[in-house]
Formats: sequence, structure tokens, C-alpha cells
Amino acid sequence: MHSLTADEAAHALGTALRHTHTQLCRQIDALATQPEASFAAGWTELVAGTETAFREEERVMEQVRYAGLAEHRAENACILSALHHVSPRVDDGDHGIGREVLSALAAIISSHRCGVRIRPLAAVQLRGYQPPLCG
Repeated sequence: MHSLTADEAAHALGTALRHTHTQLCRQIDALATQPEASFAAGWTELVAGTETAFREEERVMEQVRYAGLAEHRAENACILSALHHVSPRVDDGDHGIGREVLSALAAIISSHRCGVRIRPLAAVQLRGYQPPLCG
């Protein structure tokens, strides 16, 4: 495999991030409109989809030797930790907290994709839930 030029690497990374952003936003939008009866199953799919999307973007970042990969991985882990922390409550029927975190996730994903540190967003309190601060 040949080394990528800086322009090729930037293009590959930009394409991967746009794809991840679009994919996750579609899942978030779809879940936001799901009825209560199917919300928990949709939540599980969203968490799995987020894990898959993050793995793919990290794979591309490794391939292009992205200098900020370690920090990006830490931010991805923080987001996933928050989703996994809420999952048992959603599974137990607390769809309100799931919907609140879902709403915040859209803003976090948008900021995360734009390169903004997520720590201030992750610190926001959602109905008594304090997402873990990472890093």
C-alpha cells in the first residue's frame, strides 16, 4: 500500500467523518420518532450503530495516521460510556432519560465531528443523570 498524500489523507478522513455523522444523525432522527413500545429496541440498535461507526472512523484515522487519534478515541469512549450507562435504565422502561440523552447526543455528535472537545457537553446534566467525564 502506498503512502497517502496529505490531500488524500484529509479527503479520506473527511469522507469517513461525514459518513459517520450522516449515519448517526439518521439513526438518532429515526429513534426520536419511534413509539414507546419500540424505543428500547431502537436504543440498542443506536448504541450498536454508534460503536460500529466509531470503529470505522478510527480505522480510517489509523490508516491516514491522524495525529489526534488518541484524543479522538478517548472522546468516542466517553460518548459510548454515557450511552452504555443509560442503557439499563432505557431497558427498564425509562424512555424519558433515553430521549433526553438522544437529544443531547445529536448535539454532541455534531460538535464532536467538528473537532470541538466534548467535555463541556458531556458535563451537562440530564434529569439527574451526570454523564461520566472522560480524559
